[in-house]
Amino acid sequence: MFVLETLIAITVALTTAFGGLVAEDVISRDAECTVSAVPDLWSENCTSPSRLWWFLGTLAVLVLAMALRAWLIAHNGTLYYLRLLPAESADRTRAAVDVANARSLDFRSATGWFGTRGEVVDLRREVGEVSGELERAMNDDDDATGYVLAPNLAFPAALAVGYDVLLRERTHLAELPAEARKRRLPGGDTGVRTVYFDDGDDTWSERRWRSRRVLTDTQLALHTLGAGAPDRAAVRRVWLSLQLEGGGPVAEIDAGHPLRESCEVVVIAGPTANGDDDEGATLVPWTLPAGRWVPGASGRRVDPRAFARLVEELSGVVEQVLDDYPEAEVLLTGRMPRTVAFALGYVIAQRKDDRIEGKRAALHPTRSDDTRAERAQALAENEGLSSLSRFWDSVTPVLVHLGEAKATLAHPAQDAAAVRDHRML
Repeated sequence: MFVLETLIAITVALTTAFGGLVAEDVISRDAECTVSAVPDLWSENCTSPSRLWWFLGTLAVLVLAMALRAWLIAHNGTLYYLRLLPAESADRTRAAVDVANARSLDFRSATGWFGTRGEVVDLRREVGEVSGELERAMNDDDDATGYVLAPNLAFPAALAVGYDVLLRERTHLAELPAEARKRRLPGGDTGVRTVYFDDGDDTWSERRWRSRRVLTDTQLALHTLGAGAPDRAAVRRVWLSLQLEGGGPVAEIDAGHPLRESCEVVVIAGPTANGDDDEGATLVPWTLPAGRWVPGASGRRVDPRAFARLVEELSGVVEQVLDDYPEAEVLLTGRMPRTVAFALGYVIAQRKDDRIEGKRAALHPTRSDDTRAERAQALAENEGLSSLSRFWDSVTPVLVHLGEAKATLAHPAQDAAAVRDHRML
């Protein structure tokens, strides 16, 4: 960028100088110079052809340099690094942050650590600090720049921060590798993957949401383990695991965790092989659909349409489980790229207030002991409102760390007393 800014400064000076010489030629010429049309400027009676060529040439270079500068500002912009991890974890993305920052115009960070003691992890304060710092930094940034968000957040924190963030247009998400290559051969890349996640009207704000049940090109399979109660409305606890990194047989996913064993129903969602059998299917990894390396970029671009379809389907999976078990507490855990977890939180917030096309009616029955708010919620869902509108009331994120799975308080909208009271049910 320094080289480009220097080039612009030089071309501005040259364009001004040669423009002044051309103007001087036109003003000081005698009566033989008559300018009735633009081509008359090329007449030797009016201007020096060499001066005019130099003026037009430097003007063209200036216009191109300014256009390139505007493109770089819009696409590279400011890199925002977001980190919120357990204090025992290592931040292995620092080298990747340096690599990504080398291609950015500015750098901002919102970081923190949290403890994991106790049966319930409470990171609401830390999430609030990261979300608040991110919002302040974006508000203070130049609106003309692009925004590159690089999340390095634990799964519950990624959902909460993504849920609260107000994204601007020209937003990209960057997936940082654990081991970035600082030096690369021509034609190689650093391992950084970026995806265009613009919040323009054609992307998320005006999106038409459809129930996952009516989608024909789904990438994820749902496997339900455990019969649960005959009446789905009687199920009180569901374990929902979103798995994009593989992990072996479906029946063994998250097995052994007391929280999982306390659930009446276990739902595993992810790409699978070996058929659709709930017990015999095997999870396979999902990879970011990255395109070819573009010269001058610090990594490869992810297909934004494929990325958006995946995140939309993940939100549809959560919505479908909430529809199927309307009275249950859903314990939600996931293993996926950090950008996907962050984007999932954002998309849930976008989807929760809309009507869902293809949604089955009367999935949420009312009960005699429902409050007015609960009855209104049930009626609204039966008329097509997304069940994600009660996401933080019905869903408890789960942090899986050092072999333990713990219920997590990640957002102020959660009922802290209910989460703590229900943890051992």
